[in-house]
Amino acid sequence: MLDHVHTLHAYTACELSTNTTDDTLQAALSQIEIALVPLNDVTTGFTAWIGTQDLNALANVSVQCSEHSFQLQRMSIEATHLMPEALEQLASKLTLSGAQAWSKLHSDVTSQIMVSVPGLDSPRPMTVVRNMAHDRRGSTRKDAYNAELSAWSEHSVPLAAALNGIKGEVLTLSKERNWTSPLHESLFGDNIDAEIIEAMMAAAEESFVDFRRYLNLKASHLGKTTLPWYDMFAPVGKDSIEWSWQTARDFLVQHFSGFSANLSSLAARAFDDRWIDAVPRPGKVGGAYCELIQGGESRILTNYEATFANVSTLAHELGHAYHNLCLAEKSALQKNTPMALAETASIFCETIIRHAALQEADEESRLAILEASLQGSCQIVVDIASRFKFESMVFQNRKSSQLSPDEFCTLMITAQLDTYGDGLDSSALHPYMWAVKGHYYSSQSYYNYPYMFGMLFGLGLYEQYRLDGTGFVQQYEELLASTGLADAKALTSRFGIDITKIEFWRQSLNVVRRDITEFEQLVKSAT
Repeated sequence: MLDHVHTLHAYTACELSTNTTDDTLQAALSQIEIALVPLNDVTTGFTAWIGTQDLNALANVSVQCSEHSFQLQRMSIEATHLMPEALEQLASKLTLSGAQAWSKLHSDVTSQIMVSVPGLDSPRPMTVVRNMAHDRRGSTRKDAYNAELSAWSEHSVPLAAALNGIKGEVLTLSKERNWTSPLHESLFGDNIDAEIIEAMMAAAEESFVDFRRYLNLKASHLGKTTLPWYDMFAPVGKDSIEWSWQTARDFLVQHFSGFSANLSSLAARAFDDRWIDAVPRPGKVGGAYCELIQGGESRILTNYEATFANVSTLAHELGHAYHNLCLAEKSALQKNTPMALAETASIFCETIIRHAALQEADEESRLAILEASLQGSCQIVVDIASRFKFESMVFQNRKSSQLSPDEFCTLMITAQLDTYGDGLDSSALHPYMWAVKGHYYSSQSYYNYPYMFGMLFGLGLYEQYRLDGTGFVQQYEELLASTGLADAKALTSRFGIDITKIEFWRQSLNVVRRDITEFEQLVKSAT
């Protein structure tokens, strides 16, 4: 039942994300969500029942129970955090007009914003305007940034209401279910504990000084004293490759084949069978995602522009599809991968493509590709850290009152100053990133830090592959097939890794530090 329900919901939601103005799809998704409420009640009741059972005895008499022992143990713990049955059923019904409705409002509003940019003859979708941050013309980047902030300000009231509504619901239910905090609940959902995230965040904070050096180098290369937000994604160097859609397809398929035949054939199928909705347009949501549809089959949404950064995004999403393929033979419960491990394959695939591109590049192209990679690393380490700080502050303040758009902006600027520091111009930050990122508009709290976990864990694994690739691919695919079968600490120990220690995270960040050093050398030789 869970498999069929997932396919139905995922297909409809994917269709809608490509055109949020389609009233027929809006109505269809609403009908599906209403029909799923009883299933949520059954799932909750099943979890509560598991909490009353002797799981060791069940495992001894049932092969299925033995194969699902990890999931059942987690259900047993989750059962201790359930409200009385009647309240759980009420919460399930109310979420349609609560968190799900607020999340849908954010998606609908942001996907339909049209932005007027100086010099353009007509308004453009927000996704197109945000892509202008990668334009080679500094005046275009600045104009797009100012127009973007103005548009977010105009729509900030309903978006603030949505964020207040979701965070208020999460706080209420988290307390009623006896979680220490929304973060405690999130860590449980991601199969990690506080010791792991504390070690990772401590290593990240140590690296801020290195990322600030990178940002200051970029500012100097662009002829500026400090880097304003609107120049953070400015292209540096000039990539000699024109990354057309066909070029991107052939490059990804070719270089994935050097790692895994399964990965390469999966990527070829995704392109050739048109699993990917590629280009930005009005009504289409921003960003990129990969969604499992059924079996090992996925669908991908991007807002593709012909740059290496967008090729890297494709590699990232195809990594998710590869992970889905590895999970194809697992049951619905066994496929339930926590976010922290769900990013492992995506970051690994990005790393494969980055190394391949750097090996083939001339010096100027190498500078462009390396800088695009550092952009991504900076976002995943520094910006994710700012989002973690922001969300923590939002939860703390939301306990006592709702927050105004200006208060959300103040918290966002505070978080950016704490993380980017003197790497960016403090007078030209992005106060409305809370409106941009759909990750905040979910009942799943702290949706951001798993990306950092995935990147740093993926880099650590890639280093092992690079140093000793013998037998690595089979072991790696077995890991991806097992991400729903054990907690993160147990799974990573298979590779001799202890993720509770700061040393592992430092070693992964050393890979980025080497890239920053090479970037510095290339910038100096280019001036």
